[in-house]
Amino acid sequence: MKGNALDARNQLMLELLAEGASARIVARKLGYSEGTTRVYLHNLYRAIGVRNKTEAVIWHLGRVRREETRREAAPAAAPATPPATAGATVGEMALAEDLYTALGVMSSFLGPFGHLWEAGQRLKGGELDEKALARRAQARLLWRALLRGDFAYGKALHDDGRVDRLLQQEGPSEALLVACLLWTGGYSGAAARVSGAMGDKRKGAAAMGAREAALIRALQDAFDRHPDAGIAALADLSQENARAPLVRQVAMVALFHASRAARDTERAQRAADALWNEAESARQQLEAMGVRPLTREPATGRASKPAAATAGAARAKATVTR
Repeated sequence: MKGNALDARNQLMLELLAEGASARIVARKLGYSEGTTRVYLHNLYRAIGVRNKTEAVIWHLGRVRREETRREAAPAAAPATPPATAGATVGEMALAEDLYTALGVMSSFLGPFGHLWEAGQRLKGGELDEKALARRAQARLLWRALLRGDFAYGKALHDDGRVDRLLQQEGPSEALLVACLLWTGGYSGAAARVSGAMGDKRKGAAAMGAREAALIRALQDAFDRHPDAGIAALADLSQENARAPLVRQVAMVALFHASRAARDTERAQRAADALWNEAESARQQLEAMGVRPLTREPATGRASKPAAATAGAARAKATVTR
């Protein structure tokens, strides 16, 4: 099989195997059962002509080396976006690379089931079971794919029939991310089917609120019907001040991708910078709660006196953040 014939799921499985992941970890990352994952791995081995995990990793690493050799031998082309310099802003880095690279570890403060959500769970004293951990892993994969611009991952989920399961989660966050991946990636047919199924109780879908519905309409306009109106709607949603920030953050990411596609680099940079500010705000809220996830010093679990006045509000926000 040629390298470019690999779909997004097989590519991701190879990358996880190359990192040393077991079948159990691969299953958790992709949101499958172990049995289903083993079937997919067996099909992958057969497709690329190997017998086991070790040979698959060797095949993958060899393919990566060949691609690197071809790129080095190819004549250099002028980049569409100038490379980011050492003093580049977050927005400039995002245009030169991608949002995930530009945000770095700060992306863990954004999106569904991020650090604020984790802190809220700890405050409530609840233990996360295997199902909750698997759901969190799947949601974070979707969030990272959206930041990277890996829209084919959403299409792979749709084609494999896994979106139906995501639609039946307690909240619409995962289905919303899939819809955003599909609309942004230009998969309008699949995007319309997922968007239409969201909130359809006859299909067991979770309730979709007015803000989620507004985001779906803005995505459809921005990437399919009325780009200017859709981008304007995304800009409005990205500035809303609501308790649950997921819609606002997804709108920021979609605004970045839509503005970049429209060659409006200034608006795209502003959207990336706004995401960084959003992440920094979440980090500060965690510090007010006595949580410091990016420090080498052990967390004491106690907020400082200046932070005590805002800790209650931060806790309240953490419990609703997804």
